[in-house]
Amino acid sequence: MTRRARPGAIAAIAALALRPGRLVVVADFDGTLAEGSRDPGAATIVPLARRSLRRLAGVAAARPGRVVVAILTGRTAADVAGRVRVGGVTYLGDHGLQAGTYPRGGRPSSIVTTFRDGHEASLEPAGILAARVPEVLGRPAWLFVERKGPSVAFHVRQAEDRVAARAAVEAAIEQVDRELPPHELSHYRGRLVVDLRPRSAGGKREAFEELLSQLRPATVVAFGDDLSDADGFAVLRAARAAGACEGLAVAVTGPHGMPDEVRAAADLLLDTPFEAARALSALAAALLRENAAGR
Repeated sequence: MTRRARPGAIAAIAALALRPGRLVVVADFDGTLAEGSRDPGAATIVPLARRSLRRLAGVAAARPGRVVVAILTGRTAADVAGRVRVGGVTYLGDHGLQAGTYPRGGRPSSIVTTFRDGHEASLEPAGILAARVPEVLGRPAWLFVERKGPSVAFHVRQAEDRVAARAAVEAAIEQVDRELPPHELSHYRGRLVVDLRPRSAGGKREAFEELLSQLRPATVVAFGDDLSDADGFAVLRAARAAGACEGLAVAVTGPHGMPDEVRAAADLLLDTPFEAARALSALAAALLRENAAGR
């Protein structure tokens, strides 16, 4: 498929609303719905993205067979729900290892989260690594540790030299690993984070496959900016090639640029999370026009 740049990309995304059948909207959070922040704890959603998601959630509530919205992120489901603050959508946290939702008009703190079974043995080693790696590194100010139950992420985006910081984290993990009995945690994809998760849990590729299998959509639009999102894009493009659905993989250029692998996996490119928000707004407007027309 020929790649198109903005504004043609936004028009192409909005045109997906014209296709009959169920539309599934899947979006990453950091660098996609939210502006990049050197402090992972300070990431905030683009206001237009929140308003657009609320409008999409309204359509989904009125016509659940028409639209489904999912946020697929490396963050925990509870964390991203508190940042997005839109009820009636599905929050798939820890790259799909967690799933949660809460009602429209409700509070994000009311989210009910379920965890995929079979990874309980990773809880203890993940907890030990989360505690010990910062100690080995001397608790540097640039390190942000994200505990996610059976997985753990070490963010290095606040470091001045991120390459050196990432290498230091990996060396510390190796040191702590030598103190632990064998476990299933292994490195997952990411540029500014060292993410350890159960090997058998898979990642966004498997989460995307499960979404398509469960929902059987006619059309899908997926937004993302990082290497893990490229895995989801590959699933969408394979399903499209097989005739299982239509749709577009949309890569968003974040503050740290875009990996070549993500660019190659995408159908369309958007310049910033603000452009992604505009695309979601255009998609929501098209669906609302459809509702108004009684189609």
